[in-house]
Amino acid sequence: MGWGGFLDKLINKLPIQDRKERWKNELENIRKERESLIKETWDVKKGKRLSWINGRIIELEQLLRNA
Repeated sequence: MGWGGFLDKLINKLPIQDRKERWKNELENIRKERESLIKETWDVKKGKRLSWINGRIIELEQLLRNA
């Protein structure tokens, strides 16, 4: 068994996510964060974070649709 066979076996055992799976996980996590922010009292910092989250949700949904 050479290095190629060894690396193939090693890679198959590692829990490496593909990009779609990472995007889905990120989308799920930021949706949860968004829900928790909406329930709390608001201030400027939370408003900015919520604005960023909404933009990122739109980006991730677009990426998943196009992938």
